[in-house]
Amino acid sequence: MGDTLTWDVAGSRFRARVTSLRKVEWDNFKANFFVIANPGVLEAYPASWITSFHLPAGREEVVNRLVERFPNVSVIDLTAIMAQVKRISDQVSRAVEFVFLFAIAAGLVVLFAAITSTQDERVFEGAVMRTLGASRRQMVVTQLSEFLAIGLLSGLVAAAGAVGLAMVLSERVLGVPYEFDWLVPVAGLLAGGVGVAIAGLVGTRRAVDSPPLAAIRAVT
Repeated sequence: MGDTLTWDVAGSRFRARVTSLRKVEWDNFKANFFVIANPGVLEAYPASWITSFHLPAGREEVVNRLVERFPNVSVIDLTAIMAQVKRISDQVSRAVEFVFLFAIAAGLVVLFAAITSTQDERVFEGAVMRTLGASRRQMVVTQLSEFLAIGLLSGLVAAAGAVGLAMVLSERVLGVPYEFDWLVPVAGLLAGGVGVAIAGLVGTRRAVDSPPLAAIRAVT
């Protein structure tokens, strides 16, 4: 505020003092990034005019006739620009989804590796519980509760991280107000709980299905 700047308009220069500032809103296509001068300051300098209009879909021939009739008019089709931006965004989204699926696959591999490393202990514990009178249904419920708790905790951590990262990127990097969506944490909780529970039950089915006597003999 108060600085004096030198402006160059088609080779002609003049000086003007900054009297006010405005915030640029880059998320819309309104003319909000120009310098506004007092009336009469720019009357002696060459000028270009800018405007905008809405053209319904299927009326592209209007733009062609406009350019043919007025060759000095530059027409910028924002629809084509936004379509290109959307294509780029879709490609980035697919890349992120691929990384996300790869991370899920890696997590499932780690989960199965952890289950396999404790398979003998689980088989022995299951045999002892079956010997003491536990039914197969009770065994399944026990295993399901364990892995469901692990999955819900994993989903909660993942959802909190996703919401926090999206908030930082939106407000600190992109400068766009963040709108919280309950669907993201709920989906994270459900996906984590159900996914880990199913994977855990599949990985520990040997501990549930093995006969008690055969299991005890195998591990001892």
